[in-house]
This record gives sequence, structure tokens and C-alpha cells, in this order.
Amino acid sequence: MKKTNHYIALIVIFIMCSCQKETSQEDVTAVSSKKSDWLTASLDSKFASSQKEVTAYLFPTNEMTALVKTPDIEQVSFVLGYADNTIQIEVIGVDKSGKRLGIVKSTILKESNYDAQLTQLNELSLSKTSKRTALLNEHLLLPSDAIAGIEAWKEKLNKVSDLDEITSYEGSRFRSFSIESDVIEAMVNKSNKNIGLFLGLNPKGKVTTILIGLDENNAIKKASLTSKVVDDVYDATRPCPPNGDPEDPQ
Repeated sequence: MKKTNHYIALIVIFIMCSCQKETSQEDVTAVSSKKSDWLTASLDSKFASSQKEVTAYLFPTNEMTALVKTPDIEQVSFVLGYADNTIQIEVIGVDKSGKRLGIVKSTILKESNYDAQLTQLNELSLSKTSKRTALLNEHLLLPSDAIAGIEAWKEKLNKVSDLDEITSYEGSRFRSFSIESDVIEAMVNKSNKNIGLFLGLNPKGKVTTILIGLDENNAIKKASLTSKVVDDVYDATRPCPPNGDPEDPQ
């Protein structure tokens, strides 16, 4: 009887492992499919109209915490996809060799009254008391620069102008944006409910990903309700191309 129970237990474990592998493979396949759709998508007025409805891409802190705590993780890549005439974004954690270690899917925030939240970035400053590493300082972005980049992207969508140009490098469309996992770890350690990814334009006029810590209401996370200080506004993500392998992390 004990031997029979032992065999049953082994079978159950085998089935569970098989299901986990299958789910993981399905996630990878879904990312690859959406990525291919993005690379061939027509960035026309239909795209611009749908994309204008997107406020941000939300990545839950609890899921991002689990991702950056994965052993051997070195960086995360925000991979671009395409569905329903809209850019889709998922984050993949990778090790030094580029091996995939995990995937976190985003939820698209569509909030028509969010402009007031973004406008206050002009009045906010970065915390001067927060202890940051040299790496974090490299990626730190002034709130006023963040809103300028976000508004510049919106303006391009409104005019449906240069969309292929600003989303590409030398004719090749951006596939992903990468950043060290330490930056994400710093953000999840600040009691943010979500990490908000906002699309914007960098000083070179190219699309980039702007990361801002958000609270439980998806408002910009500040030191207090009345504070004019914000901790987490980061950019300097590396676009691919030209950085890294032209293929997504494997």
C-alpha cells in the first residue's frame, strides 16, 4: 500500500511539473507572437487613436519583487508587443547569458482624467535624503523631464506624425528596453503598489520607457499626501536595437 501511494505521489509531482513547463512555454510563445505583430504593425491613425487611450502599463509590485529576487537575475527587459491596435508590454527577467528567468505581464491603465496626475510632475522634486547608488543615479530622471517626454509622445500620437521614425533605430523597430534589476528592486522596496511604465520621448526624440512608482490608487507615489517630493522616477533604459542582441532574451 505504501509503495502504491509512493508511485501515485511521483505521478502527481510529474504532472504538476509538466503543467508548469507547459504554462511557461505558453507564456514565451505568447510574447514571441505579440512581438512579431509589433514589428510589422502599421502605425497609422487607427493605432494612434487606440494608443492615445493608454495612460500607463502597470506592473504589480508583488510580482516584480518575486521576479527581481530570482537567483542570478541581472536585468529586466520590457518587451514590446502588439494587439488590438495597441502596444503591449511584458517584462522578462534574464541572467548574464540572456536566459529567461521569469515573465510579468502588465495591465493597461486607461484613465481619461490622469492628466492632472502627470501635470503635477512639473511641481515635484526628487528626494534629496534618499540614499542611492551610483547605478540608481545614472537612471534617475527629473520629474519635469519625465512629463516633458510623456507629453512629447502624446503630441506625436495626436498628429500621427513620425511614428515609425521615433519607434525605430536606423529603420529597425525597437523590440525591447532593458535596465538592471537593481533599479527595479529599489522601486519595489519603496512601498509602491505598482510600477507604472509610461511611454515618452527621450532627448533624442526616440521612444523610451519612463518608470514611476505608483500608490494603491495608481497615483504618483510621494513621501506624503501633501509632499512635493517623489522618490522613484527612472529612465535610461537601453533600447534594442542598437543595444544587445537584436533578438529578445532567450
